[in-house]
Amino acid sequence: MYTPKSVVGIMTCYKFVTDDREPVLIEHSKICYPPANENNIDQVDTSYPGIVLEFDKGYLLEDGVHRIAKLQKQGIFESLFYVVTLEEYKRGVVHMMFQGKPIPLGEWNHNQLSPTEH
Repeated sequence: MYTPKSVVGIMTCYKFVTDDREPVLIEHSKICYPPANENNIDQVDTSYPGIVLEFDKGYLLEDGVHRIAKLQKQGIFESLFYVVTLEEYKRGVVHMMFQGKPIPLGEWNHNQLSPTEH
């Protein structure tokens, strides 16, 4: 499970899977993801796997866009990700830690997750 170091004076927010699945090595070109905010790239810790949702034609990134950007700046174009199906996501296997409390993303948030061609 991903547990980042706290930043002084800032509440840490992060996503994690709630089971003991192993991360899988995936090429970044097989993942659909938005552009990263350039101001946040250099400070991320790339040692934690991201989270992707698996679809028929590839993956949709749920968490880890700044880690991907940092790795690519270093010439690395594949990394570890926890792979989650949409059904698992709906059942609440992905949580977000916010203000010290875990929040299951599940059913209420799944409509924000739609596969996009890239």
